[in-house]
Amino acid sequence: MTDELPPRRSGHPYAMYDMLMDIPNGLRATVSACEDFRLGGDTGQILFTGNGTSYHSALVGSQPADDMRVRCVQAFELERFMRPSGTIIGISHTGKTKSTVDALRKHRGKCRTVGISHYRDSPIIRESDTGLVIGNSPDISLCNTKAFFDNAIASYILTGNALGAWDDWETVSSIISRNIPYLDRLGREMAQGIRVPKRMFVLGAGPNQVSARECAQKLKEATHLHAEGIELEEFNHGCTSVIDQETLVIIFSTPTVEDRVSDIVRACRETDTETLVVNGDGDHSMDVPYIDEMRSPFTYILSVYFFAYHLALRMGINPDYLRFEDERYLRYDSIVFPPGAH
Repeated sequence: MTDELPPRRSGHPYAMYDMLMDIPNGLRATVSACEDFRLGGDTGQILFTGNGTSYHSALVGSQPADDMRVRCVQAFELERFMRPSGTIIGISHTGKTKSTVDALRKHRGKCRTVGISHYRDSPIIRESDTGLVIGNSPDISLCNTKAFFDNAIASYILTGNALGAWDDWETVSSIISRNIPYLDRLGREMAQGIRVPKRMFVLGAGPNQVSARECAQKLKEATHLHAEGIELEEFNHGCTSVIDQETLVIIFSTPTVEDRVSDIVRACRETDTETLVVNGDGDHSMDVPYIDEMRSPFTYILSVYFFAYHLALRMGINPDYLRFEDERYLRYDSIVFPPGAH
């Protein structure tokens, strides 16, 4: 089960908000922990792994390399179906996510293993050849946001160092940190301006496919509404049969896809479906700082994190608890994650 539940709060600021505002401190501590960390020797292929937010963060941090020497694989898939070689880097905020730890344990000996966590004395650190503790403190909300950015920048630094691809993580971290007040205000305005939906789709292409999946996860966790993250063009193949006036479609736009984003926005108006476009024109628009296309997820995801938080406030929902106030959901969690497994 989820072993540590945060103290239950009755209103704003919830722990999720405190964690969002603490992202700059987490990033500074993570950069300090990672920038001198070297994998060393012949790493072979580098394979990042994790579950949920940790998996998504590894994708965001490593995909700018666009290099086949670096891959990301979901941890359960890695454990059950793959025979990897090279170096496996497993990420788990708590350090005890079961399938991530199991994957490292299974392949240790055949591969070099590195475990990344916010907890020093955790299974993933003990089960790996090398451990790396990041962040300034754990993320105390069950709707992890600060941990995502710590994990993502750690993945970004390790990838850059291993490939000699970049060393601009201080710049990327600074752009994230200094825009937090603006994105907080923007997310609040967007959450107050939309119709509260019954369902949401989040669309992204290229490097923002993972942004769509991660933001859909956070929208579900924070608001308890159904949200699906899907590749931009794939949305047009089946999803449109379930959109209507009670649907919100969130779209990540970049110069490469802005023409197709415009098509989808116009089409959604035919079904009275509201659109919220990040860095583009929709029924609602969020103008978000833009680094470049491959690094755009760093700021795009943060903007929707704040939107998710403020939408939860508007709906009267505690975003920290994943519905664990209801014992049925705790019982579900205890079945899929035995004690000490999440």
